[in-house]
Amino acid sequence: MWDIIRSSFEDLTVNLWISQIAGLIGLIVIGISYLFKKKEFIAIATISFIFFILEQAFAALYSNLIVSSTCFIRNLLMIYFLYKKHKELPKGIVFGLLGVMWISILIYLGFSNEFSKRDNYLPPLIVTMSTITQNNKKEIVVKIGALLHEGGFLAYYLVYHLPLSILRQFILVIACFIGLVLIIVQMMKKSTKDGVKDATIEEKEESI
Repeated sequence: MWDIIRSSFEDLTVNLWISQIAGLIGLIVIGISYLFKKKEFIAIATISFIFFILEQAFAALYSNLIVSSTCFIRNLLMIYFLYKKHKELPKGIVFGLLGVMWISILIYLGFSNEFSKRDNYLPPLIVTMSTITQNNKKEIVVKIGALLHEGGFLAYYLVYHLPLSILRQFILVIACFIGLVLIIVQMMKKSTKDGVKDATIEEKEESI
């Protein structure tokens, strides 16, 4: 992977440098988001998608641009429902949004005659999976979705030899894994605490 990163720098144009810098800023923002719980995570991650949209626009990754735009809209809707309605995004909206994304992707591939390029289908598949998992009440499911999302895009950028994007995704995969481990540790601590609490209650009841 490091050989791919090193050799890729030699072929960067001005537009690709702008793309990589935008992606780097997006990395910082989304990296910060993984330190928070679901509501704050979604809100901060939404800002990062602005930079990812710029990254893909300047890199002419139009299939991925459609996907990132969908993610941006999805997150805005999630923020509205989480903060205003205090509930998850309704499934009808989730699948409707995913449907629009897939139709847009297929229209783009039809006009660009790129139906045969299998890597064009990877971003929408990743986002379909991560959208379903992240629209969940359980923190651990949300974090697993984020890990699968970042891991999938690491594979995608390896195909296109975009060095900073590859490095960014590698860092994000590690960050997601750490976030997942922290959630598991918190769950274990809570379980232990609840167990001790239940045992104490039982002792008190027996003494009475």
